Amino acid sequence: MRPSSFRIVFRGLALGFLALLLTGCSATRLAYSQLDRWIAWRLGDIVTLNAEQSAWLDARLEAHLAWHCRTQLPAYAHWLRALRAEVDHVPPNHARLEVHARQLERFIEAVLEQIGPTAAELLARLDERQRAELFTGLDRQLAEARTEYLDPPLERRQRARAERLASRLERWVGAMTPAQTARIHQWSVAVSGQTAGWLENRQRLHTAVRDALAEPDPGGARLRLVRLFQAPASVRTADYDWQLAHGRAEAIALSADLLKLATDSQRVQLKRRLGELAADFDGLRCADAAVAATAASQPPSWPD
Repeated sequence: MRPSSFRIVFRGLALGFLALLLTGCSATRLAYSQLDRWIAWRLGDIVTLNAEQSAWLDARLEAHLAWHCRTQLPAYAHWLRALRAEVDHVPPNHARLEVHARQLERFIEAVLEQIGPTAAELLARLDERQRAELFTGLDRQLAEARTEYLDPPLERRQRARAERLASRLERWVGAMTPAQTARIHQWSVAVSGQTAGWLENRQRLHTAVRDALAEPDPGGARLRLVRLFQAPASVRTADYDWQLAHGRAEAIALSADLLKLATDSQRVQLKRRLGELAADFDGLRCADAAVAATAASQPPSWPD
C-alpha cells in the first residue's frame, strides 16, 4: 500500500512508515532501515534532484529518521499494546476506540511538525524546470487517481473499496466472516461521497503550494510552505471537514462492529500480530549498522 503523491511530496515520511502498521510487515527492521531511501526514491518519481539537492535531502532524511526512531517508536509500541488490550473488551468501547484513533492522528501530526521546514526548504531549492516537473507529476498522479477512484460506476467503486479494506484486514485476522464482509460493504456505501472531496482537497493543496512558490519574497514563500506542510488542514473547506468527521465516525463504528463480530480465532491472531509488531518496535535500534548495511543501491522493497 503506497501513500499517494507523498501528500504533496513529503507527508509520506509519516504515512509511509505508518503503512507498516497497516500492513503488518514481517520485515519491520529491514523496511524501517530503508525508509529514508524509500521516500527519496519515490520523490524521484516526481522530480529529478541534482547531486547537491540529493545530498542535502539524504542528510535531512537521516536526521528525521533518527528523531523518529528515538522519540516515536516507543510510543508506537505502547499504542499497539493498548490496542491489543482493547481486543479483549466485548462489546468494544467506542470512547476508547476514539482515543486510539486520536492517538494515531497525533503520531502523524508530530511527524508533520518535524518535517515541515525540510519540506519547505526542499521545494524552495527547486529551480523553475524542477518545479514544472514536480507539478506535472502531481497533476498526472491526481488525474490517475480520478480515473481509478472516481470514474468507475458508483457500485463498482463501493465494491472495490470494500474489497481493499477486507484484504488489508485479512493480513491481521484471517478470512472475513460473511457478517463482517457485509458490514464492510455497508461502511463502503456510507463513505462513498468522500472520494470526490478527497481529490478536491488534494487539488487545493497543489494550488496552495504553487501559490506559495510564486511569492516573490523567498523568506515569505518558505514560511507559507512550512505552515502548509505542518497544518495541511488550513486549506480544507467546511464541507470537507464535515466529510472527514463523518468518515472518522464511520471508521470507529466499523472497527467496533468488526471487533464485536470477531471469532475467537480472529481475536487470537489479531492479538498475536499486534504483540509481535510492538515487540519489533521495541527491538529496533536507532543506530543499527548491521541493518543499515543491508540497504542496496536498488529501489528499496516496500509492502504493497
